[in-house]
Amino acid sequence: MSEYQGKTYQDAVLKAQQDLNKPQAELTITVVDPGRRGLFGLGARPVKIEAVVKKVVEPATPILSSSPEEVAPVQQEEPAEQTPQLIEELVATEQPEGAPDGQLSPAEIAARHEQNLHRMSAAATKLVDYLEQAYRALGVDVSATVQSSGAKDVTIELNAPTPGRVIGYHGRRINAFEVLSVAFLNYQGVKDAQVTLDSEGYRAKRAKTITRIGERAVTDVIASGQAVFLDPMPARERKLLHKQLEDNPNVKTYSQGREPFRSVVIAPK
Repeated sequence: MSEYQGKTYQDAVLKAQQDLNKPQAELTITVVDPGRRGLFGLGARPVKIEAVVKKVVEPATPILSSSPEEVAPVQQEEPAEQTPQLIEELVATEQPEGAPDGQLSPAEIAARHEQNLHRMSAAATKLVDYLEQAYRALGVDVSATVQSSGAKDVTIELNAPTPGRVIGYHGRRINAFEVLSVAFLNYQGVKDAQVTLDSEGYRAKRAKTITRIGERAVTDVIASGQAVFLDPMPARERKLLHKQLEDNPNVKTYSQGREPFRSVVIAPK
């Protein structure tokens, strides 16, 4: 059995028939990799199949006689007509129903989503143990609990007798552990995960603080006509500020710097 690949399933089948040099052959096809288009060409993967000759349709052999007039007429199927028909039959058999070329069927999408949920659930359980051990190494007795979990996101509550030591100055410690948590999940096979660590309602309180910071900064920008550079913030807090001020007619916002020292700038329009 040989392996062939192409941009689409039909391309792979055509390459298999051309390589085997048997356009009238019936092939046994096994899909090794259904492939994917990727996003804007990134992460694209070709379709891979394994093909082996199952049966060869031989043309009928004419019966020869001493007289040309006595030769029985033989009707043969044209290879050019049978090849497309064969491809259509194979596609109908192997291609999931309702899935356009190069796209996954709804059933396959649902199956992969379930796999992602299971992978995140298992990784989140390991992350809880990792966080408890890491905080314990800093002398903080923490009990971590998964509050919610999706295919690409997880929220974990950190409970401790001293929440301030869990959060750190201006949230620096808990934000640092969020960065570590993303790296930990990536190592466990969960790519591009969104992790939220919270303790004693800190995230909600911090959101209110960020809103007040934005309001005061807008007042300073309008009064002075100069841009205001805020302290470095994690991505979640920067997005909150951008969303808060996106409709303000007097100021504009943008981020500058590199992580973990990236900050928001509020400037006059």
